[in-house]
Amino acid sequence: MPTQNRPKLLGIAGSLRNARWGMGNKELIESIKQIPNEEELFAFLTEESELHLNNFIEAGRKEGKPFLEIYKNLKSQKGNKGLSNSEVALAAALWSAHKKDVDIDHISLSEYFTATGRSRKIGELKEMILAADGLLISGPVYFGDRGSLVHDLIEMIRHDPEMHEQVKGKLYGGIAVGAKRNGGQETTLIYQMLDMVALGFEAVGNDSDTTSQYGGTGLAGDVGSMHKDQYGLNTSMGTGRRMGNLLRRRSYNREIEGPVNVLFLILQESEDIAKRGIENLLKECNGKIAPTIVDISTKNIIRCLACDICPTDIDVDEVYRCIITSEQDDFETLHPSLLDYDAVIPVAVSVHNTDKVTSNYQTFIERTRYLRRGDYVFSDMLTAPLTFEEIGVREHYSIRMLTSMIRHHTVMTKPMIGHLHNGDLLNKDQLFTEFNDFVSSAHRLTSARLAEIDAEETVKYNPVGYVLSADKDKEDERLQKRKSMTEGRKAKMIKQAKERLKPNEALV
Repeated sequence: MPTQNRPKLLGIAGSLRNARWGMGNKELIESIKQIPNEEELFAFLTEESELHLNNFIEAGRKEGKPFLEIYKNLKSQKGNKGLSNSEVALAAALWSAHKKDVDIDHISLSEYFTATGRSRKIGELKEMILAADGLLISGPVYFGDRGSLVHDLIEMIRHDPEMHEQVKGKLYGGIAVGAKRNGGQETTLIYQMLDMVALGFEAVGNDSDTTSQYGGTGLAGDVGSMHKDQYGLNTSMGTGRRMGNLLRRRSYNREIEGPVNVLFLILQESEDIAKRGIENLLKECNGKIAPTIVDISTKNIIRCLACDICPTDIDVDEVYRCIITSEQDDFETLHPSLLDYDAVIPVAVSVHNTDKVTSNYQTFIERTRYLRRGDYVFSDMLTAPLTFEEIGVREHYSIRMLTSMIRHHTVMTKPMIGHLHNGDLLNKDQLFTEFNDFVSSAHRLTSARLAEIDAEETVKYNPVGYVLSADKDKEDERLQKRKSMTEGRKAKMIKQAKERLKPNEALV
């Protein structure tokens, strides 16, 4: 099925050590586009990484010059050779996105936000961001958070009304490079994702091949060392593939007829606050969604046993495949009600008086392990946390739900938070606006999912770090169980596409 517009992914390098700027950006993109396979990609990244190390040597490291002098000499170079650690990871991701038929570009933030704090060519930067369909930001870790270059970019968008409005619905992904394996990469990606979805971006992590987490996580302390981190390159490439697939699907510009099917999961409740809140939101959306409300908070949910093999085997989605089958557990009964939706909204209520609070939040999240490892049952569904919070309660459910649900291979959007005081909802208009934004995004993403039903890619859980699960997975593959599961999902999608997609006028 031909696309109407080839989507563009803008790679943003957020390090002051970047090796590419000016015409060097264009030369890098042209080089990436010419690379035919992963073997040559890794050779290219190695060569460019070592070139950047040589940039430092030529700039004065060999003579033992002070770093300020080295840095000044680096910036006097042409910016057309080598790749910094952040750029190595970014280039790997951009190559993977390009292989998904996405146009790619590269900029260095240090061209726009200088080391001295001065800004320049901001109009050019703004134009490039608004022209892109997605942003992929790669940068170093500073104390478990982003660098100041990326921070200034986010602040620029936040304080520009035009940008703030026009970035809504654009796709976002992140890559963080730290000096140690547990060097703050995940917290950097989480904080950055929270800010980007608050601005209206839709966020994804890395893909199912690299176990669907928060994005690319690179390990590189010394200059010229990122190319040695195969795991980090894999997660970066997974982020590029994830963004490439979604951007391509969204470019078909199809629309669905009728409402989107939205699952509301009430995980923590108090005196029906969540139920009433959901009902009030539904009154405002004029039939644009078909809701299913499942109150998990009062169910009997046994804790996850952290089985060495999870799920029990590969099968079609309708088959409950958690090892827990006790009569005292409601999850097997709940299982059918968790399938076949377009979007998911987990819901929690936070109040000071906990006497009447009912909750299964943590046990439910734990038990969804088998759904995630069962080839991502919630894959590509738009997801946004919905919380109703009394002022001063700090349970942080909106953050916790966002960071847990993105690992289900979902697309995350802005958390919706209702602020309560003395029983009154203080920000009713804001909450209704955010909910309507979510509904519009759910329509768009659902259309994109259904528009490419003939794609060859299948979402498959990769049991990295689980030897027994990997062995069981291979056994099920030999029995062609995954084929049955994949064919079952595809048959559903084909049926839905025929029933729900409006005719494509460009093809009529």
